[in-house]
Amino acid sequence: MFSQEGFDQFEQAKKQIEQGNQTEAMELLRPYLDKEKYSSLSDYARFHFARAAYGNRQFELAKEALNVLLETRGFDKKDDVRYLLALCHFQQSAPNDGLRLIDEITDDSLKKEGYRASYDFLKVSASSSLAVQYGLFPDNDGLAMALKERLETQSAMSSTEKQLYETIKSRTFSMGEGDGDTVYEVKDKVLDIAVVLPFNYEGRSGVQSLTSNNFVLQLHQGIILALEQAKAKGLKLNFKTFDTERNDAKVRGILEDPFLQKADVIIGPLYPEETALVANFAQQKHIPQINPLSNIDDNVKEYQYSYLFRPSIQAISQKVMDYCRKFEGRRVALAYSGTSRDELLAATFVEMARNSGLQIVKNQKVTTRDMHGFFESLELSGGGRPTADIMVIFSDDPNIASPTFGLVESLGAGMPVVVMESWLYFDFANYDMMEAQNFHFVGNNTVDFNSEVLDEFRVNYLNIYKAYPSSFAYMGYELADFVTKVINEENGFDFQKNLDRRSFIKGNLTFGYNFSRVKSNNYVPILSLEEGVLTIEE
Repeated sequence: MFSQEGFDQFEQAKKQIEQGNQTEAMELLRPYLDKEKYSSLSDYARFHFARAAYGNRQFELAKEALNVLLETRGFDKKDDVRYLLALCHFQQSAPNDGLRLIDEITDDSLKKEGYRASYDFLKVSASSSLAVQYGLFPDNDGLAMALKERLETQSAMSSTEKQLYETIKSRTFSMGEGDGDTVYEVKDKVLDIAVVLPFNYEGRSGVQSLTSNNFVLQLHQGIILALEQAKAKGLKLNFKTFDTERNDAKVRGILEDPFLQKADVIIGPLYPEETALVANFAQQKHIPQINPLSNIDDNVKEYQYSYLFRPSIQAISQKVMDYCRKFEGRRVALAYSGTSRDELLAATFVEMARNSGLQIVKNQKVTTRDMHGFFESLELSGGGRPTADIMVIFSDDPNIASPTFGLVESLGAGMPVVVMESWLYFDFANYDMMEAQNFHFVGNNTVDFNSEVLDEFRVNYLNIYKAYPSSFAYMGYELADFVTKVINEENGFDFQKNLDRRSFIKGNLTFGYNFSRVKSNNYVPILSLEEGVLTIEE
């Protein structure tokens, strides 16, 4: 006999799993893994322990527990074990093992869940791999649908692929909820958007503490303006805003809100610790989750449903490297600030450059005080021969930009200077000087100041918020506008599928996007000023 207190702890562990507190749940369940003491109850504890380990992305630990249960006589949840074990194999890029386990499931409802999981994990695979897997597991509807869609996106098919496509193009896919053209049937015809942002990122709470220069508030104002305009144009949508307060406990509470459970997309959050919690939730619920501002994909690349609205570190580094190679001189002087993004950009760029024929002659982490010495080291004045052909500066810091402008202007035109597009927004930025002094700007969802709708947006924003929009307000507006155009009643609610259909998406306020088969904006134009107009360089 077991005490009521013991059973209460077991039930509490199950509740912790549902609330996303996987580590706490695992610790509560560990005592029940003693088979000798808890008999058959230990089998159920082991199953829930595996669930928690999976939610905590400890896939090997989950597999160890599940494999024990597969060999346990009399355990009546073997199909549940096979399903969860299949998910572990999918997560570890072992799809054949996952497909084999799904094939062994006998329960119809769970088998359809397995088919949906197969689609979710395999829809980004190459058609050649999918074709081989289809030959092994032809009954798996999720696999068949992934193969059919992948073949349909190809510009051309081989004769073998054409024959294969003929066998599956008219197939009826039976996956329970969501049968038809997409895996998941939309709950209704309304687009539900959850906005999850750290308004009180300095640890306060409530709207009273927010000031007009709060960058998250500005971002949110742009988001709301775009959503309200979409509703006014007839788009069926609901949205709800949550303040994370940059507090993990608050984030966990937000994830229990019923609106999050039915959301079609989550905008936010921003910081790594809260992003990990929301990304894990989005993964479990199959909800697209978008970080509005970050370029660092380390916190989202492990999650199938997480995206960056801006270009990734890799995309920016690749574009700058390709651009530098266009110049006759290959000697690059690199300066970067001490933020995580800029340090990652510098490291990635240096690695790419050295493998592509560029010569990194200077590679320096800088502060405001260092810029004069950085320029001096390149021997740009005094009639000497410069030691570099191109200058690259990775920084959004106005305290780095300000002395750079002064130094470049005093030395005169000559060496190309490649900087981030944020320098265009600084109050002290002189467009005439930047045009004359050979500045080039790296696109990072850059606002197109020639956009026909930009003036209208600025006027609307000023009328509502009694201030002109900041770069964060532009970004919020553009992100929300982008989301409402990608998923809606007309286009359907499969976010990645809709992105894959369009290699380039024209921006409303910006130069545009390319999310086809990637999870960040892969469109990174290099821009320059020509007669005062910001122009894409060919």
